[in-house]
Amino acid sequence: MQKTKSTRALPGASVSCFSLPHLLSFGFFLLLSVTGRAQTVEVSGTVTDGNGEALVGVSVFEKDNASASGTVTDLDGSYSLSVPPDAVLIFSYVGFGTEEIPVQNRTTIDVTLGNTSTNLNEVVVIGYGTTERQQVTSSVASIDEAQFNKGNVNNPLQFLQGKVAGLSINRSGSDPNGGFAVRLRGLSTFGANASPLIIIDGVQGGNLELVDPNDIASIDVLKDGSAAAIYGSRGSSGVIIVTTKKGREGTRGVTFDAYGTIDEIARSVPIASAERFVEEGGTDLGYDTDWLDLVTRTGVSQTYNLALNGSSAESSYRLSVNYRDQEGIARNSGFNQFNTRLNLNHSVLDSRLNFTGNVSVNIRNASFVPYEALGFALISNPTAPVYVDNDPELGYLEPNTTEFHNPVAIMEENTREGKYKTMLGSIRADYELLEGLTASAFYSLQYRSEIYGAYATSAQRFGGFDGLQGRADRNSLDEQNSLFELTGSYKKRVGRVDLNIVGGYTYQELITENFNVFNTGFITDELGYNNLDFGLGINSEDVTRRGFDSGKGQSLLASFFGRALVSFEDTYSFTAAYRREGSSRFGANNRWGNFYSLSAGVDLAKALNIPMDRLKLRAGYGVTGNLPTPFYAYRVLLSNAGTIPFNDGNAERNIRLFNYASNPNPDLKWEQKAETNIGIDFALFDYRLTGSIDAYTRNSTDLLFNQPVSQPPNFFGSTLLNLGELESKGLELVVDYNVINQEALAYTTGITFSTNKTTIISLNEDSQVFFGGNPGPPGLNGTNVIRAAVGEELGQIQAPRFLGLDADGNRQYEELTDLDGNGAIERFNDWPIVGNALPDFELAWNNSLTFGNFDFSATFRGAFGHSIANISRAYYEVPDNVNNYNLVITDFYLPDMVGNEEWSDYYVEKADYVKLDNAALGYNFDLGNSSFRQLRVYVATQNPIVISSYTGVDPEPRIGDALYPGVEYRNNYFRSRSYTIGVKVGL
Repeated sequence: MQKTKSTRALPGASVSCFSLPHLLSFGFFLLLSVTGRAQTVEVSGTVTDGNGEALVGVSVFEKDNASASGTVTDLDGSYSLSVPPDAVLIFSYVGFGTEEIPVQNRTTIDVTLGNTSTNLNEVVVIGYGTTERQQVTSSVASIDEAQFNKGNVNNPLQFLQGKVAGLSINRSGSDPNGGFAVRLRGLSTFGANASPLIIIDGVQGGNLELVDPNDIASIDVLKDGSAAAIYGSRGSSGVIIVTTKKGREGTRGVTFDAYGTIDEIARSVPIASAERFVEEGGTDLGYDTDWLDLVTRTGVSQTYNLALNGSSAESSYRLSVNYRDQEGIARNSGFNQFNTRLNLNHSVLDSRLNFTGNVSVNIRNASFVPYEALGFALISNPTAPVYVDNDPELGYLEPNTTEFHNPVAIMEENTREGKYKTMLGSIRADYELLEGLTASAFYSLQYRSEIYGAYATSAQRFGGFDGLQGRADRNSLDEQNSLFELTGSYKKRVGRVDLNIVGGYTYQELITENFNVFNTGFITDELGYNNLDFGLGINSEDVTRRGFDSGKGQSLLASFFGRALVSFEDTYSFTAAYRREGSSRFGANNRWGNFYSLSAGVDLAKALNIPMDRLKLRAGYGVTGNLPTPFYAYRVLLSNAGTIPFNDGNAERNIRLFNYASNPNPDLKWEQKAETNIGIDFALFDYRLTGSIDAYTRNSTDLLFNQPVSQPPNFFGSTLLNLGELESKGLELVVDYNVINQEALAYTTGITFSTNKTTIISLNEDSQVFFGGNPGPPGLNGTNVIRAAVGEELGQIQAPRFLGLDADGNRQYEELTDLDGNGAIERFNDWPIVGNALPDFELAWNNSLTFGNFDFSATFRGAFGHSIANISRAYYEVPDNVNNYNLVITDFYLPDMVGNEEWSDYYVEKADYVKLDNAALGYNFDLGNSSFRQLRVYVATQNPIVISSYTGVDPEPRIGDALYPGVEYRNNYFRSRSYTIGVKVGL
């Protein structure tokens, strides 16, 4: 939970463009400017499968206009529909691919549906609009519902794992409350937001945890700078655009989906049994305790989804209700979540004025487990009892050390809970001024309330709480995020030229308020964290026994933007975009920034009559930016420094003191990323074989970094500065092949491949290298295992080279040399590079098979060339530590080793892996004339097979720490494997 200190805004701190009332008035005027009547064309045709057989009951409807009429194909596979000449028709049928086809003034459109998601007329979301795939000039990936990963998916990011080349989605362990580290094409910053911008139904800066996965229809990923430049300062790390499911005209129905899941530990750290522990010289206390079993469990989860959709002549809706109860494999961890979402569409004035509304509510209650309990379960003496003399009445047995504690006591004597409520509403109005010319207004308001409560009992020794007679914490955060946009778009085919132009204005305001308090000294543990005033610590002068703080922050963002796409006969395409953006997070000197892009594409197959379905060459250049995370980094902030007594001659009173909490930097400015992308899209064999190749170079300059500075002359010990440059280069390959496409059997397979290397070009004049990745206390505290140096790749792991043991068991190391050339042999500076935390390449293999009424999908995923610093081994795979901890025993274990823990490359492991990430098998029942529209049963599994030589918890790259990746610390939530069974019913 981010805390923002309360501060009074300086004059001029807001972003001044046009006033909001003026803009609203302008938008209202546009919406009421009735200038003409929209024309329509009558489109007809037939829909067949891959064998030419007519398909009956195929849904045919207009995209993004649910109030328009829809229809279904008859017994001959025929349909007829009246739509605007620039409409996009969607053809959808259960068990077959979905086609999106622009009308382009045609009156006859025949369609073949097959088990493939790649087709000539795919419509792609490109931000503030859509275009056809053959007109795209940037690197954009589109994933629809049929391609999503299956099973117990509780975060929509899991849909995308292995599906998009260059998109890395990692989570260390399987904590259901844990977040994902998301990197698109490597790293473009190490001091600002390194994750892609999330847009959900037009709401920028959305949180995917608030959207139930079952409500998502499609996800589009804008990968390169030319695609993301339209989003300016927040497009530096890419953009992920999520479209939720909508109601459709001409359809009514109810869908119910229910599934249950069990999760079990897939792998943890290998440790000695009680017997082996004693054999290695450990103290035998006479018991056999499986500490890990006491703090973990088989997680049982259940999910229920109900969706209703319907329509009238002018309106359509979709209402969904979702409930999810997710248990983690660690005891006391998990969440239950309730979601509801209502999407409405309504049209008036002969469909010239269309309204779209979205309302969603998310209520989530979570329980958290201290990761230290899992770490201590691995190293606690396996011959020790849980309780003193194995008697619960005597309390928990605590080791005679402050380095670790009884893991069961930590679980049972600590309560950590979160309560989250989010409400989001948005409304959009689109008014067709002229044929192809539309004015739009969009407004969204999201309110989020978070309460985090924690209580440690009076008996708890862990966390420094010993002797406090209980400690209660209660933290609250209220966040309000509003977005207003006015846009105008012009989309029309003129002769052989397609024009797609959009421009507009955006104003966004984010307000946060927080209040945090803790107290100690409770006479009973029954009150928990809800009665903080009962604690006696509030009266203490000792600031470790009570405290509170509060804050409020405001961030404003205003933007003007425009984009023009011109395509000639779907052969030559050109795109240009520009965005000017202002943010209140910068001082007056650099409040505004400019972002832009140019890109072009040519289909060589058409231009040169090459015998291929598509051979499109793309080239693009785009400049994007990034914002600092703090709201007020450009100015001085103060923090509470306590009080001192003061006697003014009449009475003694306390005077409040303040400390500086930051240094001012009025010259702070935007990070800037310039990216060049060259790509080729290809298709062969009547689009059965499709793919793309992309090569890119991106340079990030003026990086935001909190640099340590001297005091004086500075007020504070660090300043947020613009310094340094990163360069990333990479290659991506996507290949999909529709191997078989018959009525009884269909098989599609595809691979995604990506490689990326990020190099530090410069830091600042004073520092050419930074060190990090501290393993923590006791023995290795202060050791830096990761280096970030100018001229080197990001993620370098450093350590002395281990040569083996001498006759007495002492460790021998390769002699250090003066690597930095300063004439001295120095710790850290002259340690050699022994590995890199980031993979040389990542690979995924996706498969989809339909045979009769069965469907099967499987995704394999792997990463190769990366290493991980295994800190658990460094501390606990040391025989002489057996009197303090249980032993980690891997294939690397050397029983003759003597001495305490020492860092070396002996603990740096190659972490290449291949895993069966996701697999699902389903059966669709033949329903005949039944009132049921769909009945499907299915089973699925996630992470069932992992092949890796790495001995730690998880071989996934550790990319959460942007500047110092590659360290697996000691306290980890373990990785799980899951098995799901479910049923889906449609009426």
